[in-house]
Amino acid sequence: MRRLRNQTTGLPVWWVEVLMLAVLYYAYTGSRSTADGSTAEAMRMGHDLLRFENFLHVDIELSLNRWLQRVPAVAVVCCYYYATLHFIVTPCLLVWTHRRNIRNYSQIRWTLVVTTLICLLGFFLFPTAPPRLLTGTSYTDTMAHFAGWGWWTGTASAAPHGLESITNQFAALPSLHCAWSLWCGFLLFRYGQHRVTRVLGVLYPAGTAFVVMSTANHYLLDAVAGWSVLAVSAGAVALVFHRLRRGSRLRPLSVPAPAGGGAGSDTGVGMVTYAVVPDAVVVSDVVVSDAVVSDAVVSDAVAPVAVVSDAVPAGLSPADPPNPSDATQEAVRGRLPPAEQPQTPEQAVSPDNAHAR
Repeated sequence: MRRLRNQTTGLPVWWVEVLMLAVLYYAYTGSRSTADGSTAEAMRMGHDLLRFENFLHVDIELSLNRWLQRVPAVAVVCCYYYATLHFIVTPCLLVWTHRRNIRNYSQIRWTLVVTTLICLLGFFLFPTAPPRLLTGTSYTDTMAHFAGWGWWTGTASAAPHGLESITNQFAALPSLHCAWSLWCGFLLFRYGQHRVTRVLGVLYPAGTAFVVMSTANHYLLDAVAGWSVLAVSAGAVALVFHRLRRGSRLRPLSVPAPAGGGAGSDTGVGMVTYAVVPDAVVVSDVVVSDAVVSDAVVSDAVAPVAVVSDAVPAGLSPADPPNPSDATQEAVRGRLPPAEQPQTPEQAVSPDNAHAR
C-alpha cells in the first residue's frame, strides 16, 4: 500500500491518477457504444424532458438559443467555451489541488470520480437526445453553425475533425459539463486566496450552464440533474471519509515502555496505550512521579492530548486512571523553574532516590 502513496505528502502517486482517468475513459467509451443503438429511445427521452419543462414553465433553452444566434460574436465565444474549458479547467484544478497538498485532496478527487461514474451510469440508463438533435423542434445547432470558426465538427458538437466516433451524442442527462463546472467553482471559491479567484468560482458554473443551454447541447433539467449528482456524490464521499477518520482516531496503539521500566518497577512506567490522532506528533515523554505523561501537539491547532501510562499509583483502582495535577501539566509544558522540573527515568531509578523513597 505504501507504493500507492508518496511517503512525504501521503498523496497518491501520479500513476494512480492516470489509472483512474483510464478507467473513466473506457467507461465513457462503453456508454457511447451502448447509445449507438438507442436513437429512438434517446429521442423519446428528449421529448419527454421538453414536455416536462413546458409543464413546469422552465423551458428557457429555445429562447437562449435564438438570442445567441442573433449575436454571432457571443456565439463564437460560447462555442470556444464549450469546446475547451470543460477539458482544461477540470484537470488543471485537480493538479492544482494535488500540488498544494490540500488536506482533503483525496476526498475532493473521489468526489469528482464518483460524480463522473454516476453520470456515466445515467448515460447508460437514460440515453437522451440534446435539443440540437431533437426532431420536430426549431433549435439551432450552434456548434455546427459556427464550425468554420474553430476545429470542431458540424456533426459531433465539440469533437475535433476525425474524432467524431469517440463521442456519445446522447450523453445529455445528467449534464457532466454542469457537474464538473460546479465542482471546479467550489474549489476556486473555497480554496482561492484572492477575491478574483472566488468570483471566478461563482461565475464559472453559471457561465457553463448558460453556454450548454444556449448552444442547444443540454436542457435545464440536465443541468439540475448534474448538480444533484455532484451534491449526492459529495455527501456520500464525505460520510465515508468521516467514518474512516473516526475509525483511525479511535484505533488503539500500544507503545513499549522504556528499557528498565515495567508495570512493577519503581518508576511505575509500563505499556503506554493511547488513541491515534491524525497528523499528531509526539513531542516529549516526561516521567512525573509514578506516571508517564505524553504531551502531543496536533496540527491545525487541535488541543494537546495527554496520555497516561497503564501504571496506577497506590490508592487508585485500575478503573480510575491517574489524573495529573495542574503542577504536573505545567511541568510537562516546561513552565516550572529547572529546580522544580520532574526527574528523568535515570534519576527516578538511581540508588539515592530509591533510598530516599
